[in-house]
Amino acid sequence: MSTKAMTKHDIPEIAARSLDGQLDQSGAFLYSSHETIKPGEIYFLGLNPGGQGGVSLRERLATLLSREENAYLDEAWDNGGGSYKPGEAPLQKRVGWLLSQLGADTRDVLSTNLIFMQSRDASGVSIEHAKLCWPVHEALLSIVRPRLILTFGNSSFSPYGYLHALYGGSQRYAPSGHGDWSVKGFNAQMSWGEVFVAGLPHLSRYDPTDKHHVVDWIKNGGHE
Repeated sequence: MSTKAMTKHDIPEIAARSLDGQLDQSGAFLYSSHETIKPGEIYFLGLNPGGQGGVSLRERLATLLSREENAYLDEAWDNGGGSYKPGEAPLQKRVGWLLSQLGADTRDVLSTNLIFMQSRDASGVSIEHAKLCWPVHEALLSIVRPRLILTFGNSSFSPYGYLHALYGGSQRYAPSGHGDWSVKGFNAQMSWGEVFVAGLPHLSRYDPTDKHHVVDWIKNGGHE
């Protein structure tokens, strides 16, 4: 008997079930529009929403399939260095540059975080939070069916680290162009085929702009 294919309309129910008991926490599911829940080449993944005092996951769930904004383009962000116009914060500009160099339009790429719960920094979330969120990613990935999962953050506790622990695979490395930080990657076998998982250092501290060797390395699946 054939299994019914996953659609975007299944996502809210999966999220509500997976995150039962967590929905009153602040956080976010998508950084991109709901319209990016469709087949695409790239799945873009950070660790978790930063800051504090945001909208609850329960409220986010209610608008998951109607949200049209892209956090990297349409939101005005504040950080310790000041306030920025929509799309003008350093992290937003780095994301836009990177995706455009990979031949993608930021507005068309599904962008999310490994962990949906908000925290001021990485110490506020744990691997257990990631496990709660993972069924939602499995559902999203089964719809997007990307060829590239692009992560920012590649330490042991990071979206890249989580994926490598989950899927294994021989790792490849390249110089990031910033100190001794590396770019990392491996191939994962998914139900729709082979996917290259690339891990960059965290983009709040690492600026990939004009590091074309990194872009080429990602395009070539981790080969020089």
